[in-house]
Amino acid sequence: MSMRKASIKTNRTYDYMVDQAGGYIKVGFTSKDLYNRMDFKRRQVVLDGDAQAAISYMNAKAIADPEFFCMFSVDEENRLANLFWRDSQSLHDYCCFGDVVILDSTYKTNVYDKPLVVFVGVSNHNATTVFGCAFLVDETADTYRWVLRTFLTSMKDKKPVSIVTDGDDAMRVAIDEVFPYAHHRLCTWHNMRNVNTNVNNPEIVREFSYCVHGSLTPVAFEQHWQQMIDTYNLKGDWIEMMYRKWKRWAEAYCSGHFFGGNTTTQRVEGMHKNLKDGIGRGMRLVECIPRIERSLLRLRNENVKDDFDSNNSHPLLCTHLRSLEEHAASIFTHDIYKLIRNEINKEAKLILVQPVRNNEDPRVYTFSNFGRPAEKWTVVYYKKEQHLQCSCKLFESSGIPCCHMFGVMKCDHMDEILPTLIMKRWTKDARRGSEIVVKSDDVPNKTIQMARFGSLSADFNKLCFYGSQTEVAYKRLKAECGRLNTLVETWKEQHEQTSLNLG
Repeated sequence: MSMRKASIKTNRTYDYMVDQAGGYIKVGFTSKDLYNRMDFKRRQVVLDGDAQAAISYMNAKAIADPEFFCMFSVDEENRLANLFWRDSQSLHDYCCFGDVVILDSTYKTNVYDKPLVVFVGVSNHNATTVFGCAFLVDETADTYRWVLRTFLTSMKDKKPVSIVTDGDDAMRVAIDEVFPYAHHRLCTWHNMRNVNTNVNNPEIVREFSYCVHGSLTPVAFEQHWQQMIDTYNLKGDWIEMMYRKWKRWAEAYCSGHFFGGNTTTQRVEGMHKNLKDGIGRGMRLVECIPRIERSLLRLRNENVKDDFDSNNSHPLLCTHLRSLEEHAASIFTHDIYKLIRNEINKEAKLILVQPVRNNEDPRVYTFSNFGRPAEKWTVVYYKKEQHLQCSCKLFESSGIPCCHMFGVMKCDHMDEILPTLIMKRWTKDARRGSEIVVKSDDVPNKTIQMARFGSLSADFNKLCFYGSQTEVAYKRLKAECGRLNTLVETWKEQHEQTSLNLG
């Protein structure tokens, strides 16, 4: 930071402190004093060592956040090698949305060129949520094993269902070892970029795109792949490499496994872009980490706003299946409701191919699309279990009922979406009740306390966001916080007294 920029930032800080203190006379020091103090602190960090300063910062975070987690490793010369951290809010988010994890790394975010890895997930608003961050010494399989195992330890050994990565071989090896049962998908965007790099023929690129995105069966994929190889005489290491990994990128093999609608690592890359706006190559770790956390705070405030909008407004209904649409709008967040609304609208083009006997269980429905009679989809309705299963596998892949399922609901005059088709992680109540899961005699008290802490943190994060919007709201919330602090101190004293009496 230049002297001029630092001075401007210091003056803004000083003006803010003047406003909060109630006037210049009450601050007790000048902006020059503040600048000298900040400059001294900056130089002191350098003298103490960047790594030590970063660890000290993490220790301070741990004091304020009982569930804050940080772990680091050192190299042979006792220098900082790897550093991973996550806070209690990330833990709570992972408890709710940790079924899908997206991984990618970026460079040039610090003075050491340490790769920055961000663990990202998908919230109930179909928005990005961050589970943790790490600075790594390199991108070898051993380093990735370390960070994946550390991540797993920080999340109480809860493993993800699916993982999406950019295709790095070292990362793939580590994932196979640490998460052997997770469905690992390679980013489709990176795969298509690899094709464009090695092929200078639009027709071949189009054929590859159909292999990647096409709704093919495994048998049909094999046939199409071999036909493409023969037609264009494709050879070389890159084509063999693509073939070896096809089960990790072809829709024919990934369809039916839950990825929350994510086929690329663009969420992480978008997060990296936001981070790069605030951090740069010349920065030390102790400067990067707080800026990363500020970016994370902005992201979380957007999620808080999404929560507020979903819980306090109702979308305008506009489809032909009004009762089903209204039910979807009442239980799903706005962003997921929009995806479901699209499926309801697509149902209007479906045609029931053959009549269904009402006394059958399960019942089988076959639909075709208006204008494309050759395309057919089969939906099986298990009436006893109240569950639908469609050949398109959209629900299994994304957790959202497909248009063919809505076709069956219309045929059976259903007013509400079947409970078996409502995935809680997409609902407005996705975060609620997560602490209920740990109410068991077999679960340690510390784990229960962690769940309570995460739930309360989410609630108070919302209060802080809206309380900071205006001066009136800020003062009222500050007064309420003072009242609550007094009340909590009373609870604490009562708890301690009860413990002494029981002892």
